[in-house]
Amino acid sequence: MGNSNGDDFWLLHDSNGILHLLGKTAAARLSDPQAASHTAKWLVEESVTPAGEHIYYSYLAENGDNVDLSGNEAGRDRSAMRYLSKVQYGNATPAADLYLWTSAIPAAQWLFTLVFDYGERGVDPLVPPAFTAQNSWLARQDSFSLYDYGFEIRLHRLCRQVLMFHHFPDELGQVDTLVSRLLLEYDENPVLTQLSAARTLAYEGDGYRRAPVNNMMPPPPPPPPPMIGGNSSRPKSKWAIVEESKQIQALRYYSAQGYSVINKYLRGDDYPEIQAKETLLSRGYLSTNEPSDEEFKNAMSVYINDIAEGLSSLPETDHRVVYRGLKLDKPALSDVLKEYTTVGNIIIDKAFMSTSPDKAWINDTILNIYLEKGHKGRILGDVAHFKGEAEMLFPPNTKLKIESIVNCGSQDFASQLSKLRLSDDATADTNRIKKNNIHEGTQLIDTKNLSQKWYERPGSIRGYTPESQIFPSP
Repeated sequence: MGNSNGDDFWLLHDSNGILHLLGKTAAARLSDPQAASHTAKWLVEESVTPAGEHIYYSYLAENGDNVDLSGNEAGRDRSAMRYLSKVQYGNATPAADLYLWTSAIPAAQWLFTLVFDYGERGVDPLVPPAFTAQNSWLARQDSFSLYDYGFEIRLHRLCRQVLMFHHFPDELGQVDTLVSRLLLEYDENPVLTQLSAARTLAYEGDGYRRAPVNNMMPPPPPPPPPMIGGNSSRPKSKWAIVEESKQIQALRYYSAQGYSVINKYLRGDDYPEIQAKETLLSRGYLSTNEPSDEEFKNAMSVYINDIAEGLSSLPETDHRVVYRGLKLDKPALSDVLKEYTTVGNIIIDKAFMSTSPDKAWINDTILNIYLEKGHKGRILGDVAHFKGEAEMLFPPNTKLKIESIVNCGSQDFASQLSKLRLSDDATADTNRIKKNNIHEGTQLIDTKNLSQKWYERPGSIRGYTPESQIFPSP
């Protein structure tokens, strides 16, 4: 779609009803500065789902800020390049139509903003940056050009950090609340700049960094090597190669994409056998893609055992309660209702069991699981495929004993779900649970409205809450 003035754009309809608008405004088109109709790239600018949920992408155009315009930089037209600046989503009011269809800049109230910073804010890890830019962006030392499309595309910028802000002024007391931060560090020089480090930080509501699960901050990074002769490359002796054990590698692959096949196999459900064989072959557990039944069974057993050993090698934590979601429709719920609402009943999960110490990650029917000392659950942390995900994983054959029932049903989704205690000894004494340690009133989510709601807790931080704050000591 478009006209001869170069105001062309793309409207894409995907198979699930989502609309994507590309290059609706000039800010999202990479074009020849001397001929606007010569467009090389149309960048995604807005998306909308059938439920009226929008995502808006904004871009910055290259310019001469902080660039030495003398010498070989003189006389260049550097305006073609576009840099992703913000991704905004979580519109407070659903809207069926694309905002950009009738307006150049969406006027929606966004709840979440991801900011890409190119030097407009400070990068001191001890000083939380502001939402609005404080300076003009910085120029990289090794500026370069691309000529793929018949005109010059000059690049002068480096992404210095990525910032996640939440906008809940009533709940959080400020309009823009910094939640997390990805700091990118570079070895810069005029010949070749290389990424040298990437660090993630999470922030409390008061702006302070959140400690990891052991409540200890990581040690400060070593000082960067001095620049010698204009080259700041790190000496080889400063690099350390850390080799992961086969068990940790197996656990990491499980977290990334192996969990579905493994858990279906362990539960005795139908599973993609070809995919399972390819996984075992690629991970070195099989030597042929046509193993005998016995070879396949033995290889799968070794692989599962490696995952379990990798899990057990992770540090223990002092969490006292975790949460697990159940994605059940009404027919499926009725099948397991009796099992989960019989006090004293013991439930054994044959597969690896995923839970979270943070309710913000659980969007469906919630089970509260109270932990005995010595439980075998482990926080995946950096081993997880999604690094910020708060996941505690338990090995196969974990036992859940139902302690009490909480009535939290509704007319649309009537049910009673259980408060559970997790223990390696299913006959553990249950009288030790005191009434004031039981959290009442867990609410069910009405699953028929899932597609109409944003399930990111206002101001939630993808980390861990010290259990002393949410679960009283016995």
